[in-house]
Amino acid sequence: MNSVKATTVLAVIALTLLATGGCPTKQKTSQQKQTATSQPRIEKRTAPTETGGNQYLNKKFGISFTIPDGMKLYTAENPGPLASQISSVNPIYLVNSDFTEENINVKVSEPISEDDLTGFKKMLDQNPQMNLPKYQRISVSFIKIGKQTKNKNAVEHVFMMQGNILGKLRQITFAHRGKGFTFTCATAVDRFEKANQQFFAPLFASMDFK
Repeated sequence: MNSVKATTVLAVIALTLLATGGCPTKQKTSQQKQTATSQPRIEKRTAPTETGGNQYLNKKFGISFTIPDGMKLYTAENPGPLASQISSVNPIYLVNSDFTEENINVKVSEPISEDDLTGFKKMLDQNPQMNLPKYQRISVSFIKIGKQTKNKNAVEHVFMMQGNILGKLRQITFAHRGKGFTFTCATAVDRFEKANQQFFAPLFASMDFK
């Protein structure tokens, strides 16, 4: 894929996630609940079959990881209450069992290569002020993820923005098998450090790529 076009695709993914997903919500009125689209609505009584401690393998994507203890995983095969939101573009959601505003959502695009990540990071570096509510850049960097000596290159974008409440997000973008994957990890600002240690970081450290 043309590098400029690929970078644009990755940028659209990032901005779409920032604007519509991965930012925690507060309690809403009944009318607001019917129209809100910024966050997956989770019914706590609905439990998926995939829960913390289990290994998740997606053969199509060639990616596996350990579901962090305390999180539930929803996919097309096991959509639970997120059936209307799960698609080929947004195939995976992980949600904190006790605090549903704390979650990880996955967006997939294609075709993307690892070489395109350099252009994506450059785009982020050149746009420190994004047109998003109370957006505040914390960091943009190249990192390595995966359990096999951290063998996968990725771009990490950490920032704060205003959704229904002020949230802190860690967004990891990487390429695998010609596709682009953006994992957006979100929670409330005051919960981020604990959530990153307990949920977000362990997931990326457990990833295996086939």
